[in-house]
Amino acid sequence: MEESSITSLKSAFIRTQVRQLETPLRPPPPTEEGRLSDKQINDLVEKVNEKIRQHNRLIFSTQSQRHVAEQIESLHWNLVSEETEHAEFDTVIIRRDAELTESNTIQSLPEEYDDLHLHPDHEPQEHEVQRYTQLLEGLVELSQKRESLNKKLAQYRHLKKLMEPLNEPQKNVQPNLVTRDGELSQELDKMKALLARVAASAGKAGGSPGAGSRQTETVPQTEQQKLAKLMELG
Repeated sequence: MEESSITSLKSAFIRTQVRQLETPLRPPPPTEEGRLSDKQINDLVEKVNEKIRQHNRLIFSTQSQRHVAEQIESLHWNLVSEETEHAEFDTVIIRRDAELTESNTIQSLPEEYDDLHLHPDHEPQEHEVQRYTQLLEGLVELSQKRESLNKKLAQYRHLKKLMEPLNEPQKNVQPNLVTRDGELSQELDKMKALLARVAASAGKAGGSPGAGSRQTETVPQTEQQKLAKLMELG
């Protein structure tokens, strides 16, 4: 986006004026009654052009042009500040350099053209009121559309972040799939073998005692002790 501040605009104007001053002089058309020869006239014009270029480089340097433009902007805002001090209480002041693409600036604009702080010497015209109303409605509509698009963009970015694990499926997805030689299949085989051992051990431990055996008093066991006994029997 190109800069459009007062300083940049004034700097561009000063540069165009300096370029005009740098336009080289041209020798006059030759005459028969002239006291100087054409060569002498050309040499003289060339020397004058060189003096002009030196003067412009010394006086109208880039820094000097920028400094003058900044002074113009400073004087402008000093004048605006003096005018705003006398603004009515219920009017809205909008600076010339206000960024009208920002939502906060758009929301601060008054709905009525009469609520704007205008120059005391300016008389509002009917076409200005209609134009302001049209532009304000357009700004509000575009601001609302941009806000809606920003919300959608935030949602899409969130979805993209959730999908990041799928960017490398061989690393993040395939190890979790059940395949013939996959890691998950191997873990399931180990689990099946462990369950078979536990079931067999539980069957042996649950058998009824012999006829001549004596019943002994059972001692309560914790779950960890029961599991350890079953693993030992396996």
